[in-house]
Amino acid sequence: MSTLFPVIIDAAAPEGAGCVRLRLVARPGDDALPDFEPGAHIDVMTPAGMIRQYSLCGPADDPSAYELCVKHEADSRGGSDSLCTQARQGMELQISGPRNAFSLPPAQHYILVAGGIGITPLLSMMVRLQRNSADWQLYYYVRVPGQAPFGDMLRESPCRDRVRFSQSLKNGYPDALDRPCADTAIMLCGPDGFMNAVYAHAIAAGWRADQIHTEYFRPTEPSDVLSDRPFDVVLAQSGQTVTVPAGQSIASALLAAGVDVSLSCEQGMCGACVVPLLSGEGDHRDMVLTEEEQGSHIALCCSRSRSPSLTLDM
Repeated sequence: MSTLFPVIIDAAAPEGAGCVRLRLVARPGDDALPDFEPGAHIDVMTPAGMIRQYSLCGPADDPSAYELCVKHEADSRGGSDSLCTQARQGMELQISGPRNAFSLPPAQHYILVAGGIGITPLLSMMVRLQRNSADWQLYYYVRVPGQAPFGDMLRESPCRDRVRFSQSLKNGYPDALDRPCADTAIMLCGPDGFMNAVYAHAIAAGWRADQIHTEYFRPTEPSDVLSDRPFDVVLAQSGQTVTVPAGQSIASALLAAGVDVSLSCEQGMCGACVVPLLSGEGDHRDMVLTEEEQGSHIALCCSRSRSPSLTLDM
């Protein structure tokens, strides 16, 4: 663990849906906060006593404060939950100095691609690129664009014409990825499935691997280990019941049982395998369905069940 030092929460406010934005400053009389470059992150000792890493999303050209955006994970083990529910103006936190494994490389053009809260390290990059009069575009994938973290700021920004919102990759990959260019850098951040799908699409389109720069945002693993227990899937149209073992997807179990399943990305990003859910409680792990849609549909490639069985309209 990195050496930690104290800072003060100067401001704490909601940011989009389900996130909290924190502004951290040095304590009076302490040394100034260390400088950082776009893409950097810090360790934070959360009020729950857990160390978590968060990207610095404020302007790197003004290190008088560090800005973070914390997503309140539904399955939090206490880290994000404690920050989102307990962080208050004036509270002291312990943090590390900035580290950067996602720095901007030299390039003539930049394609920024964010999935959900993966937007955070790209925000400071945007500020730097805009200041340097660089050529760049941002593609921001988020389930509900109207409630996206920093969505209002991006839509009202002078550089809003460079920003494109989309709900999921099933609506299309960034069109800039269809035109490989030797002097372009791709900066990619988001959940694993999103990252893998975009990376694979770019490689297939002809981009070199060394042009794709990544920062993985890994959501907290579900705390309920029983979410990976075996369960049954009942196919309403045929009456067939298929058992899904632990460690196997619904799609894989159905295919092994001779049931035809439509698959594409197999990462929960494209929606090709989504089917109607008639009964049972799904354990949804995709990036396609909205909360409302999750009540009546499920993605077969990645999601599981929180109930002993699921009944599908298949």
